[in-house]
Amino acid sequence: MSSAVSILRKYKYDATADLAESKSRADTQTRSVVVVGEVKRGKSSLVNALIGERGAAPVDVASSTSATVHFVPATDTLPAGAAELLIPGGVQRIDRAELADWVTTSGRRVTDPATEVLPTGAVVATAANHLGGAVVVDTPGAGGLDPAHAQLAARTAETACVLVVVCDATTPLTAPEMEFVRGASATVDSVVVAVTKTDKNLRRWQPIAAENRRLLQQHLRRQVPVIGVSSLRALAAADHTDPGRRQAGDQSSGIAQLRAEIRTRLDLGAALPAVDGLRTALEGLRKINAKNTSDIAIAQDSGATLPELAAERDRLQELKDHSGQWEQYLGRDLTLARQAALAVLDERLEEIKTRWTTTINKSGMTVLRKNPQHFTAQIEKDLQAAMTASVQVFLDGVGAIVLRLFDSEVVWAEIEQQVLASLDPRLTTGEVASKRHGLLDPSILTMGMIGTSMLGALIGVGAVAGVVWVGVNLGYKAMRSGKSNLLTWLRETLATARSSTARMLEATLSTSRPEVVIRYREHVRSTMEQVQAQIAEAKEAARLDAATREATVTRLSKNQRVITAKCQEIENVIARLTAAAQVPAAGGVA
Repeated sequence: MSSAVSILRKYKYDATADLAESKSRADTQTRSVVVVGEVKRGKSSLVNALIGERGAAPVDVASSTSATVHFVPATDTLPAGAAELLIPGGVQRIDRAELADWVTTSGRRVTDPATEVLPTGAVVATAANHLGGAVVVDTPGAGGLDPAHAQLAARTAETACVLVVVCDATTPLTAPEMEFVRGASATVDSVVVAVTKTDKNLRRWQPIAAENRRLLQQHLRRQVPVIGVSSLRALAAADHTDPGRRQAGDQSSGIAQLRAEIRTRLDLGAALPAVDGLRTALEGLRKINAKNTSDIAIAQDSGATLPELAAERDRLQELKDHSGQWEQYLGRDLTLARQAALAVLDERLEEIKTRWTTTINKSGMTVLRKNPQHFTAQIEKDLQAAMTASVQVFLDGVGAIVLRLFDSEVVWAEIEQQVLASLDPRLTTGEVASKRHGLLDPSILTMGMIGTSMLGALIGVGAVAGVVWVGVNLGYKAMRSGKSNLLTWLRETLATARSSTARMLEATLSTSRPEVVIRYREHVRSTMEQVQAQIAEAKEAARLDAATREATVTRLSKNQRVITAKCQEIENVIARLTAAAQVPAAGGVA
């Protein structure tokens, strides 16, 4: 990368060099490990073992996790022992000791009818760092007591760098578990199965692990590592002050092997930013080579190149003279990009409306009132996904327009930052009409863009460099007031999501159009100057003697060979890193 960047800067491609270096920084990538599985399989205990901190995730034999919890390395702003609740519309700081009250099925706040709003998730800071700074996500159980958790856990799993599926040593994977693994792993390359409670099944767990490998190979058509772990022994090891005893305990419990497998798979993905940066550098080097090829042709036979250069100059002059025409086409294309984004949004919102209307009608209010936290989290993720998909379609459309005009990833990267910066309005709806006063809070939906903050990265629904965050204040009173009011809330909230997103896209279109126009005018002007300079060089070359022209060709050809070799080297490195990033078919791990 360093030598490629040096060449780019030598040829005044500083913007391309800066972008390549920026993309290659691995710290722009969020490393996450999502732990999923059925209720009572020991997920939270395994999360504590992975983190190496007893009590980080609430564990209670009479309860289970009711909301997604993200465990992150401590920072100055979120020190170890602190936690933040992700409440619709905002964040609430609490002590970690209070976490169980908010995110477990038997939690004091969860079971209290007087609790107005429950969190849809939480972020917890941890002191230990056994996974290279990765975020560890504890999800609600997939089945058992609450089948509705499967959708929430599956959506969270889609954001995973590594997906850890938890089963226990009492029995092989069940049919529902296998179906869940099949669905959750569909969008995740790195999957590891952890067989917990091996300390309670010393003789049985290894045959069960072997059977799980066979079942996974049969149903997923790929080999998945299966690792036995005793969370009890791992946490006992974490309590040791003697490093030697702690290490021995980690090894005997199986947690060291599981951590090593996870780190290996996280590191495979860590090469991808470097690949992205190398591809950007490669684009710049190829443009330099194209310019060298043109200069060599001019030096060898200036007369033959003059007509082509003159034609390019005339084309650019025509673009400059008729700027109003291409600006109209640009406006048309941007409008079509916005319409395509809204079409996707309408389709997704209609699907949400149909599915949730059916759920409310079939499940009945008793079920929804019993699980308001789960209902909130699921519909929140549904709306996040719908709005993010819409924004992504718009960004893709604008990106295609810019790349077609400029044929430059660098220009799109600069314009993209301007576009994303415009996705920052906070839009709040008014009160939804209802039969009862105070049914819903006045602020029902708040929408904004969280850039590359930790919270935005954790939510996991990024639109390129940003994250659409929809805070849905369900007003739990609505679920206590009756089905018709809840259906009214659903209809009005979806309408608000649609209108708010439409206004955001309209504002973004207004921002992006002048950015593209101004930059394209400058692009035409600078390109015309370059062509005119080449025409002057061609005319000058015609007056040079043969020896001088030959020396110029020799110099340019040497430079071209160096750059061509560098391009080939980069292509080989990209191929090697890309191949390495493909998760190998790991054999069974005992």
